[in-house]
This record gives sequence, structure tokens and C-alpha cells, in this order.
Amino acid sequence: MRKEVYKVLCPKHIMFGDPSYFEDFKGAQRKKLTVDYRPPKHFDCARLVLKEEENQEYPEYIERSMTLYLSPHDEIETYTEGMKYRSQELAEKMIGVDRCCYYLKVDDQEAAITTTGDGWWGNFDELYRRDGKNRISDCVMIEIAMPEDQDFNDMKRMAEYFFKDMEPLIPKKQKKKEAPAR
Repeated sequence: MRKEVYKVLCPKHIMFGDPSYFEDFKGAQRKKLTVDYRPPKHFDCARLVLKEEENQEYPEYIERSMTLYLSPHDEIETYTEGMKYRSQELAEKMIGVDRCCYYLKVDDQEAAITTTGDGWWGNFDELYRRDGKNRISDCVMIEIAMPEDQDFNDMKRMAEYFFKDMEPLIPKKQKKKEAPAR
């Protein structure tokens, strides 16, 4: 498995889904099929995780994905490590395409990405908690699958197009220790 984590600026607007769904559907139907998301003001931090791994069921296939994590700064590491709090609930939405293409827009950067087939090409997941009748969003994760004909470097170039400010984060165990001053 290959995994790279980047610090990125928190986008103000993200759209993701089959381009025809944005054109043909309105209201609740469009909301059910696509991502058209504006993070709340308390989401002041974002991480982008690029991942490449063998498919569990079909080892001859390599899966690549970009996952964008959005949350308050103090909690972002918890979520990028795949953890959550007991009090949180998870709302999941799968994002599919029918026309072998998905549309991705991050703020002012946009592109239509040709896929190798129709089907499920991503997820929109939200971790939230309840405070009485209020629903409080703690984290949003948007996972986008890469077409099979794109390798890790292609995925990284795509990420750099959408996130101009990508800054690699080095895992704690890989950070070099500085030599003591003499």
C-alpha cells in the first residue's frame, strides 16, 4: 500500500458526481445523487490523502483514491487516522455515475474525468453528533476513486490541479531527528 497525506486549504465549495445529474436533476433527487457541499465556518482545516492499494477481492486490480477530510483543526488528525468518537454517528452517501464520467469542482478548479465504466466512483461521509434536536457536523470525508488507467503519479497531478497549496505531511515515525547543537 502507498499512502501520502497532504495539508491543503479548506475549500469553500466542492461539487462531485455525474455531470448529467447536475443538469437533469433538481432538489432532493440531485442532493441524493451528487455532492454540492459548502463546509461550515468551523471547518478550518483540510487534509488530502492519496492512497493506492490492492483490491481485497481481486488482487490483480489496484485501487487508487483521493480522500478529502474537512473538520476543525483540533480534530483533523483523529479523522485522517480513521478514528471517531463513540458519540458520533455516520451518514454515508455513495456517488455513482451512469455516463462513464464524473465532474469534480473544488472552488474555481473544475474538470470532467473520464472513467473506465459506470457505477460507484466515490463517497460522501459525514461524522456528526446530536445535541438535543440539533445535529452538529464534526467531519466530512469525500472519497474519489481514480480511473484504472491512471497511476499514482497521475492521481497526484490531478490533486495538484485541484489543490494548488498541497503541502506533504511526513508521518511522525519518518521525521528526521535533528542532530544536537554542539
